[in-house]
Formats: sequence, structure tokens, C-alpha cells
Amino acid sequence: MPLDAWSLLKASLEGDESGTSILSIDKTTKKFEFILRNKLFDTLEFGFDLNSFLTKKIENSDYSRELIYKTDGTILESHFGKFTVPEESKNKEYTKFCIKDITAKQRQEEDIAWRLRFEIGVASSIQILIQQPSIREGLPHALYQLLYFTEMDSIFYLKYEPIESQTRFQIWVNERKSTKYPLLPKECQNSDWYELGLSRWVHKLKKEKTIHLTKERALAREKWFFDQTQAETLLLIPVLFENQFLGVMGFLKYKPNTPIKQENLLIYQTVSRWMGLFVQRDLDLTEINRYKSTLESLVLERTLDLTKTKEELERAYRAKTEFLAHMSHELRTPLNSIIGFSKLIQIPDSDKTGKEYLNYIYTGGTRLLNMINEILGLMKIESGQIKIQLTTFKPEDLCRQTLELIQPQANAKGMDIRFKPPSQSKNLTSDSGKIQQILLNLLSNAIKYSNQAYIEFDCHWDSDNLTISVRDFGPGISEEDQNRIFHTFTRLNDDGNIEGTGLGLSISQGLAVRLGGHIELTSQIGQGSNFKLKLPELIK
Repeated sequence: MPLDAWSLLKASLEGDESGTSILSIDKTTKKFEFILRNKLFDTLEFGFDLNSFLTKKIENSDYSRELIYKTDGTILESHFGKFTVPEESKNKEYTKFCIKDITAKQRQEEDIAWRLRFEIGVASSIQILIQQPSIREGLPHALYQLLYFTEMDSIFYLKYEPIESQTRFQIWVNERKSTKYPLLPKECQNSDWYELGLSRWVHKLKKEKTIHLTKERALAREKWFFDQTQAETLLLIPVLFENQFLGVMGFLKYKPNTPIKQENLLIYQTVSRWMGLFVQRDLDLTEINRYKSTLESLVLERTLDLTKTKEELERAYRAKTEFLAHMSHELRTPLNSIIGFSKLIQIPDSDKTGKEYLNYIYTGGTRLLNMINEILGLMKIESGQIKIQLTTFKPEDLCRQTLELIQPQANAKGMDIRFKPPSQSKNLTSDSGKIQQILLNLLSNAIKYSNQAYIEFDCHWDSDNLTISVRDFGPGISEEDQNRIFHTFTRLNDDGNIEGTGLGLSISQGLAVRLGGHIELTSQIGQGSNFKLKLPELIK
């Protein structure tokens, strides 16, 4: 007996990788019913109110993709598709509704995003400390910057200050994301930790062990700490330098049932290594200043003091150099391997999920590598290590080459780049590679932050100076934000959907200054922004 068309369709749905169903919708009442559904759909629908979800979508004629978070932690992706039935009723329409389990994909993206944010926080904190003459003064700002890029709610640093037989700590940093959270109790600074009932913590920290503790697992004599801080989770990391215990870096979380993942815990522990280096440097500099103030009258000891100062400066410079070398080798080398092998791995075309996950590895690794390269590039600019390679060329030719490189990004957003070459064709002697890097950044920003149909790209000569401008018609930038737009790690109009680290404009301005020019910005809210790169005809 031959099968009817609906039976054949139902059999075909069983081969789908998604939970698939066919809905019949009454155009007048917006009521719906399931005509067909495969077994995977029946399995995935448990754990959330499917009927309420579909009723709301259909009543609002909202057929866009949407994520569904089930009570068991599973994450589903839902989408609709038009479905045509021959000789269908005029009052009815049919649609295909699919749900797909993307929990693993979503978790992987969240982990990659977390690591990217943490690395940015670490790099930003270290940059602040390197630039500060006094670690004690710059540490609160640096650690708050680190806290901002983590899921923690507060951060503190306790300097170890033993007095005779007592174990005491001095609070150097006590920062929090919101004032609704209490600060660290004063008892932590003014009292002996043994008398406070925290002897177990002291023993572990001095043995270079990290303390990861929740309120419910704390001992009775330790619960007062959680009661006063209102914290649910505590993370204490010992800070050492050459096996000498210097203090404690701590984090608090206030939201219950949000444990720290073991792999993330290891990443937090790495922060204490550079903390020990900077704290010891500050202690050494403090000691040197004490010698300078008390022995200034003696020439011999003054000479010794200058020698010690020189050693400390060299030590600080070596620390920065070692950090750059470590960052370059330990992060870029394995990342290049990951990216390279992800392109070499061969997965059958039938394994779409495997190909999708492999692409996540490749794109995530590429983003992280680009971020690291930007940070290293910024540090090279600030340390004066950028080399200029002079060539003579026509700027309009370079602008056209840059347009070819950026055009795919503009096409993807459906935007037009209107280029206006200079009326006078002259040669420019400069570093074409550095100029192109600046222009690519300015054009990329204009495309990302503008929703209009086009942007303007102009090039003209003003006497012996060249001006290349990139104008967009996006939301514009306020006067207050214009004062900090070229600062490192600054991102404006950030809704979380635009990729970037906030380093591009800072790097571009640094390169422009190195080439003897600068970047100017004019902007008004609601009328877009105009970035102008101004360069001399010859670098002096």
C-alpha cells in the first residue's frame, strides 16, 4: 500500500539533526496545532513551556531566531521556516519550527569570551603598574581594572605585616564593583588573624596554597568573615617573591551557587606571580628612598644609594622585557599551533557539528591572537621599539589598495565607501605599511559603528601636509568621550555585539605621532564622526 505525502514527510523529519515540527496556524485567531514532529523534538521540548513560547511568538508575528534556556541548564536555538502545502486553506498557513541543542557551543563561546576578557584585564593592569612610579599608588586602579574584566564582585590585596609573634595584614587595596557590597572588615587589618579564628587560612597561605572556600564549607570560627562581608565565595591567593611570603590577593563573590571553575581557578593563580614582582619592586624602591633621605649627607653612601637605584630601574626594565618575551612565546606560539592545526584537521562533510566546533576553535584562537598582537604592538610603540621603513609613493594609490582590503567588510554590512582622491597628485615619503594599518583601523571602526548606507573617504593636500579623512554617519561621540577616545582599552557605544579590545585608536595615534603627524577627531551626537589623519610630506 503506497504511503501518503504526510507519512513520507514524517519519515524524512526523523533524519534531521534538529528537533523539527510542522505547525498549522489559523491566520485569524493565531491558534496553532502540531501537524508533524520528529522524536528528537519530543525529547528536546521537555524543561520549558513550549506552548507559551510559541503562542507569544505567533501572536506577535515574531519568527526570528531565539535562544531558549531550559531549567536543567540546556540551551536551545529555535527558528522558523516557511512551509508550503499544496491547495492549503486561505485561512491557514503552515510553518516549520525547529529547536537545536547548542549547549556545548554556547558554553565554549562563553569560556573563550571569559579568557579573552581576563587576558585584557591582566594586560591593562600590568600596563598601569608599569607606568606608575609608585606601585602602592597605582595598585588600587590596576586591580580594579582587573576586577572589571572578571566575574568576581570585589578584590583586595593584604600586605603581610608581622608584628612580633602576631600575624597581621595591612589593607593596600579594597575595591568592589558596586557600593551595595560591603568593604573588607577592619578586623582583617587591625587584629591578629590567629585571634580572629583564621589560623587555618594563614597556615595554608604561607605554604603557598590557594584557598577556595564557600560559606557553607567554612568552619564555625570562620563564618563571621562571610557574615560581615555578605560573601558566598572566597578566593585567597598567596603572593610571593623568591619564596618569600609578601601578602594575599583576594576575591569575593556575592551571588550564591556560582562556583569558580577549576580551570579558571588556575588562571587566577597566575596573577599572583606578577603581583609578587611588582610588590617587591615597590618595597625595594621604598627602602632605597629611605636610604636616600637618611644618608644624603654622606657622599659614599649617596653613591651607594644611586647604585641601588640604578639596579632597581634595571630590574624593573628586565621585568617588563621578560613579561613581553613571556607573553609573546607562551601565548602566541601555542595559539599559532592551535590555529594552524585547526585548519589542518580534516572532518567529514557529514559531521556538521564537528566542523562547526572546529570553526569556533579557529575563530576564537584568531581573535585572541589578534588581541595579544595589539597589546604587544602598543607596548612596542610606547617603548619606542617601532621601526620606520621609508618609501616614496602616491597616497591615492595607497588609499585604493586599502579600499580593496576593507571592501569585503563593507560589503558584508551592505555599505558603500565613497573615495575622493586628491586633486593634486604628489609623492609622499613615509612608511606606507604603518599608514595603511592606521587607515584600516579607521575604516573598520566607521563600518562597525555606523548603520548608514555609506561612509566618506577623502584624501587631499594642504600645502606640504597630507590629510586623509574617514567620515561616518553613525551615532557620533560626545565631547566628554572625545577626550578619552584615544586612551587604551576605551570602547564607546559598546552593546557587547561589536568585536574589539579598545586598542585600535590608541595604536593608530601612536603610529601617526611616530610618523610625524597625528589624528584629529570632530564629532557631534547624532551626526557621525570625522577622523582626520594628518601627515607631513617628509618625516623630519
